[in-house]
Amino acid sequence: MFRRTMTAAFALAIASPSMAATVTGSSNGLSYTASNSIVGTTGTGTQVAVPPGNPIYWATDAKYSGVVSLIMNRGAAGSFICSGALMADRMSILTAGHCVSDGAGTANPISTTAYFYNGTDPDLVTFQSPLATAISVSEYFVNADYTGQVIDQNDIAVLRLSQAAPLFAQGYGLYTNDLTGTDFNVTGYGARSSTGGNVGDDLGVGRRRQGDNTYDFRLGDSTINGALDFLSDGAQTDYTYLSDFDNGRRANDGSCILTGLVGVESYKFCNLGRGATEVSIAGGDSGGPSFVDGKISSVNSFGLTFGTETGDVDEELNSTFGEFNGFVPTSIHASWISSVLAVPEPSTWAMMLTGFGLTGMALRRGRRRTRVTFA
Repeated sequence: MFRRTMTAAFALAIASPSMAATVTGSSNGLSYTASNSIVGTTGTGTQVAVPPGNPIYWATDAKYSGVVSLIMNRGAAGSFICSGALMADRMSILTAGHCVSDGAGTANPISTTAYFYNGTDPDLVTFQSPLATAISVSEYFVNADYTGQVIDQNDIAVLRLSQAAPLFAQGYGLYTNDLTGTDFNVTGYGARSSTGGNVGDDLGVGRRRQGDNTYDFRLGDSTINGALDFLSDGAQTDYTYLSDFDNGRRANDGSCILTGLVGVESYKFCNLGRGATEVSIAGGDSGGPSFVDGKISSVNSFGLTFGTETGDVDEELNSTFGEFNGFVPTSIHASWISSVLAVPEPSTWAMMLTGFGLTGMALRRGRRRTRVTFA
C-alpha cells in the first residue's frame, strides 16, 4: 500500500501519492531508504485484471465505510491522494500530518476533499465516481510536534469536515494499548500490485484495499537499546512502530534480521507473518487507519528498506517482501486528538438522529473560513 514517493503530478482527475519526501542514510554498516508514500502477498489488482486481483484484499464491508479517500489540491504542484478515517464525532478525519503539511508552520493545501463510499464495487475509484459522497475540509489541525521528517512519531493530523459525514459512514474510536506483537488490519487507497510482494507497487491508486500484519516493535523498544536511533534525524521516533512484509521465509523476515544485526540476541521480533492476508502499505495509503478490535490503533506513515541485507527481495523501496512499514500510534496522541475533535452543535445532533437538515447544515458550515492550526 504505501510510500510517499510520487512519480508525477497528474491532472486533477488522477491523483498522485502524497507529497514526496524521501530520506536516505547509513549507520553501523546499514544503509536505508525511507519514504512517506495495499500490496498483498498475492495480487491486489481489479476483478478484470489478468491475472485478477485476489478478493481477500477487497475492502467493501460496511466496517470500512468510514475510511475515506482524501484529495489535496496544491495548485500548480498538482493534486495528491492520501487516506483517512472518520472519527466518532462524525465531523473529523484522522490522517497523517505529511498529507497536509511539511511541518509546523507550513501552509495547508489550497483545498482538500474527503470521499466516502459504501457500495460493493471493489474497483471503484472513489474520488472519480458520482457514487461517492464528497465533503470538503474546512479546518486543519496538525500536531505541533510534527517536524516534517519522514520518520516522526508525531506525523498525525485531524481534518474538520465542512458538514457531518453521511449517515452510512462508520465513525471509529481509538485503541490505546501497547502495540508490540499485536496483529492489526490496515486499509487505504494507495498503490496496488499486479502479482504481490515479489513485484511490489506497480498499479495505480484510488481503489480501497485492506489486509493484515503485525506490529513487530517500536524504535524505542528497550530491547533494541537505542541501536536504531540514527533513523530519527532530529524527530521524536521512540513510539514509531514498524512492521515487516513477510512471505513465510526466514530469509525475508526483515524484523528478525534487522534486530539481530543491531545486537538483539533473542528471537523476540522473529515471525513469518500472517499468511495470504499479509500486506504492505504503499503510496497513497498515507494517513489511512490500522485497526485493532475495530478501533484505530495507528496511522500509516512511511515505508522503509535496508535493502537485501535485511531481507528485501530487491534494492528498491517499492513495497516488496522484506521491507518495513512505519506507523504513528494513536495511544500517544489520544489526548491531543480528543482536544481537537468537534463538539457537535445541537443541530448536528438532530441531523445525526433524524437524517434531516443536511443541506441547511452544509450551507451554514460552508461559510467557515478554512484554516490550519498547529495544536
